[in-house]
Parts: sequence; C-alpha cells; structure tokens
Amino acid sequence: MVLGKRKKRSATSWRITLSWEKKRGGRQYYYKSQRVDGKPVKIYVGSGNKGAEAERQDQERRLQQQRDKQHWETILFHVDQASHHTTELASLVTLLYKALLISCGYYLHKGHEW
Repeated sequence: MVLGKRKKRSATSWRITLSWEKKRGGRQYYYKSQRVDGKPVKIYVGSGNKGAEAERQDQERRLQQQRDKQHWETILFHVDQASHHTTELASLVTLLYKALLISCGYYLHKGHEW
C-alpha cells in the first residue's frame, strides 16, 4: 500500500511522490523513487525515525524548490515587463527623433534616408 501524495502533472498523467509503504506485519518503510537508465526504481531510505527524518528533509527540499521557482517566476515577470516598457520607450524615442528631424527641415529621401 502506497501512502504518498499524488501530484497532477498534466491533464492525463499523475506522479506519486516519495512515500511510505506498509509491509506485512504493519511496519512502514520510507522509499524514494529515482530514475536509473530511464526507468523508475524505488530506493529504500529507512523506517521509523530514519524514515521520518528523510521525509522531513525531502519536504524541506521540495518547499525550497517551490520558493526558488516562485522567486524566478517573479524575476522573469519583471524582466518581461521591463522588456515591454523598453520596447515602448524605443518606439517613442524613434517617433520623437523623427519629429525633431522634420521640424528642423529634414525629410525622408526615397522613404528611407534622412
């Protein structure tokens, strides 16, 4: 029996995270899943206190990964916003310098040379 959490990855697939398994005799054992040569393999971590400590560390690691992901998503959002504002500013500067050149008597020769 697997006592792990299910995480939705896409509309059609699910992934079981790290879990406790209950064996005959009622004792629980903590396992990690890892890919070896492209195939998932369960790796025994421990039972009792050792398993509980490993689970706590794994939860901390996952929380830190979530925080890091949110941090980078925020940074990327701000970079995207700055890029958008920079593009707008460049368009306005282009318009301004064209207006300045026209007001000084310059004109576009053949539509592309000042």
